[in-house]
This record gives sequence, C-alpha cells and structure tokens, in this order.
Amino acid sequence: MLTLLSKAARRGSFCDGYSRRDFLTVGGSIAGGLTLASVLRAEAARGAGPSHKSLINIFLPGGPPHQDLWDLKPDAPAEIRGEFKPISTNVAGIQVCELLPNLAAIMDKLVIIRSIVGARGPHYAEQCMLPRLAPDSPSLGAWISRLQGPA
Repeated sequence: MLTLLSKAARRGSFCDGYSRRDFLTVGGSIAGGLTLASVLRAEAARGAGPSHKSLINIFLPGGPPHQDLWDLKPDAPAEIRGEFKPISTNVAGIQVCELLPNLAAIMDKLVIIRSIVGARGPHYAEQCMLPRLAPDSPSLGAWISRLQGPA
C-alpha cells in the first residue's frame, strides 16, 4: 500500500512531519511515473503476447521454513543457519537445500518469489489467493491473468 504522508504529516504538521522514507517513496513514484509511458509503449510495440503457459504455486502450510529450503545462509552463525547444506542449481548464483537435488536440476524452469510480505501473523492468508486481507493488493488470480492475458 502506498502511503504518501507519514502519521505526523497526516495530523497536520508540515515539512518536519516527513521522514526520509516518505521522501524516497514520493521521489521513486515520480521517477517510476516518468518512465512508465515509455515502458508501456515498448511493450505494445513488441506485440508479442505473454509466453507463460501456467503457474504452479507451491504452498506448504506447516512445511519446512524458507530458510531451510530456498534461502540458506551457510556463512551465518550456527544458531542462525539451518542444519542442511546448500547445493548449486543449473542457474548460476542460485542454491537450494541439499534435500532438493531434482529441483536443483530444473531450476532454470522455475522462479523463487522472495517478496511475499505479510503484516499479520498467519502467513497462509497473505500468501494465498483468498482471503485478500488488503483490499488494494492484487490476488494470485490477478497476477496470472496479467501474465497470461484474459481467459
């Protein structure tokens, strides 16, 4: 959710109510807005539709944590890193857990989404398509529709 005014600014204060984050948010929005038209024109000129055929969402409620499967920290202190070792995949720079050798062999056909963030305790509600807790955030179905085009 984009909030342009900090809590202090919304209460009626002026310049001193803005944080550095507020300033960067507004500046980044302006920079993105200035380049958006050219990006959309380039996409339209390309003329090619989306090449994605399907999306498989691997959702493991109660499963192993991400830091033991996808986000291993082998150089972290022992109390932080997991018990499993990372192995290289067929994509340079990406490593997965040693328990996933078959997945490591086909990593060039997969993508790891590391940007799911939730503001509430139960992760399943933030990561699944329904229920959408934030009314202004797109659901998983909206992303699939965006990538594949209308049905």
